[in-house]
Amino acid sequence: MPEVAALRGLARLLCRIGRHRPAGGEVWNRGYYFSRCARCGSDLVRTASGRWHVPEGRRIVWKPRKPRGRQDRD
Repeated sequence: MPEVAALRGLARLLCRIGRHRPAGGEVWNRGYYFSRCARCGSDLVRTASGRWHVPEGRRIVWKPRKPRGRQDRD
């Protein structure tokens, strides 16, 4: 089990130095991609440079997704 603790410590260190890992299912909105870090859960933004970062001085508001496609009606 010490190996697992070491890996968690490494993951936290990577996030602290800005090397976040975006979770799958990123969202595109107005020229930016949005996601959350798979390791630490921080909100992330990907800009034109292609780098994911935690937005400084900004807050991302996540709204529930509306189902797309045809809706079955009873």
